[in-house]
Amino acid sequence: MHINDKKNILPHIAKRNKVVIELGCGNNPQIKNAITIDVIDLEHVDIVADLNKGLVFLPDNSVDEIYSFHFLEHVNDLSFFMNEIYRVLKKGGKKMGSVPHFSNPYFYSDYTHRSFFGLYSFSYFSKEKYFKRGVPNFYQDINFKINKITIVFYSPFFVRNVFKKIYNVIFNLNTYCQEYYESSWCYSFPAHEIRFELEKK
Repeated sequence: MHINDKKNILPHIAKRNKVVIELGCGNNPQIKNAITIDVIDLEHVDIVADLNKGLVFLPDNSVDEIYSFHFLEHVNDLSFFMNEIYRVLKKGGKKMGSVPHFSNPYFYSDYTHRSFFGLYSFSYFSKEKYFKRGVPNFYQDINFKINKITIVFYSPFFVRNVFKKIYNVIFNLNTYCQEYYESSWCYSFPAHEIRFELEKK
């Protein structure tokens, strides 16, 4: 696996007080002072690597926080990659970010998307029951604690976005409202994305 460590970060990563990584940042990283990783060699990318091959260049239990924003849907093998994230996170380390909700009409326009995400998607990577509806938890050995799941409504059109802000409040009042939304209303009121926070136990 070819790695281009443009700033010679990897040999000294263990000396950092806090290791924060942003995956798939492109040319617009969102997390200040994070180590940025992407497959394309862009100006603001620190480490160029094919993330579909995992995080083999990072040691076990070496990272405090991992962020990604609309990146996981591009990964070829989500199960493999989530295991890689779990492996490199320290105990108590967090994976945070966002993915498009499956009802997002713009999702289907992007031919590079590989995975769908719904309210329960991250429950498959946890042994705990976060929502009332349970999912099989025997597919994975990893066990993330789900700290937070939020359904986000947004529109680039101003008038529509006014209504979306109302949906943000109503459908995120509690987990019951979230589940009711996805089971009954998601095709009438499409969501934009899911924001999440997972913690390594």
